[in-house]
Amino acid sequence: MTRIPLLSHVILAPQTPTPRPTASTVAAMLPAPEHVARVRAFFAERGFEVDEMQGLSLTLTGPRSAYAETFGEPVVTETGELPLGRLPHEIAQCVDAVVFPEPPDFGPTSH
Repeated sequence: MTRIPLLSHVILAPQTPTPRPTASTVAAMLPAPEHVARVRAFFAERGFEVDEMQGLSLTLTGPRSAYAETFGEPVVTETGELPLGRLPHEIAQCVDAVVFPEPPDFGPTSH
């Protein structure tokens, strides 16, 4: 039986939180490059495939076992946020959330 890897998004913390983003402040909302590198390396070392940054997030793909070892509990459902309590402080301070993507909503399935 083939195990399908799980996919999640790491939402990175901005360099400077901005309550009202504008064209002149949007660059400050991006995560610091050294934080991106630190988070990428952390998850790659734990067996995740880490895709390039898209907006404010990185995409992780990995086996359930890597998620369980990293986040401290088995993944029962592939929805919602993962707990950040087991992440080292230097990683947790760079991350706002790790979430599973919402399944697509195809609308009504019957007519």
